[in-house]
Amino acid sequence: MRLNDIADPIVNYLFGRLLRRAIGILLMAAFVLVALYYASGAAVLVLANQFGTLQAYLIMAAIYAGAALTVFVVLWATRGKPTASLTQSAASGAASGAAPDALGSPRNMQIAMLIEAVMLGYAMARKPGSRLP
Repeated sequence: MRLNDIADPIVNYLFGRLLRRAIGILLMAAFVLVALYYASGAAVLVLANQFGTLQAYLIMAAIYAGAALTVFVVLWATRGKPTASLTQSAASGAASGAAPDALGSPRNMQIAMLIEAVMLGYAMARKPGSRLP
């Protein structure tokens, strides 16, 4: 049995499932848009009876503008913010073309060395024949 014989069903299953989910999400989005269209039409009719046609359209426009502004504020408030040290090193590295140094501070270097020591100890403990002299 070749690797292709094993990998093909797995890939087809995963991508098939992903494709079915994507199609389902697109259908759901289309139905939501149609429902929003009809709800907006009904709201305009109700508002037109109370306030007039022009005011009804202006009220609906204000509702949609408020919803868009709310989404914009939420997206703006939850955006990823770079840290100050990365921003400064990126600004200085932009001129020289270097990437920001993640291990620039002594604290980060100490943590990296501790993690490396733990990983080395774990690797040595798993190999029974390899001990340090």
